[in-house]
Amino acid sequence: MFKLHTKNLPDEVEVRLCNLPTLRQAFVVASSLIIVSYLLEHFVSPLFHWLPLLVAGGLMFSGLVGFCPMVHILQKLPWNKS
Repeated sequence: MFKLHTKNLPDEVEVRLCNLPTLRQAFVVASSLIIVSYLLEHFVSPLFHWLPLLVAGGLMFSGLVGFCPMVHILQKLPWNKS
């Protein structure tokens, strides 16, 4: 099994979403949105198949431009304030 290492945290600290860097938090949020949209498409309505395309577009935009709006929003959340 691998061990998750984070910056500025001792090894005995439990790793939570608030302890991860904001870029890794954005990966968690993006993948969660894709999984939830798949479930919503399967169980609720087929119109939810557009949500993963929105997430993919945001990831492509942040890769091309170098600015991620989701990271910008995550940095404003209370647990990411220093």
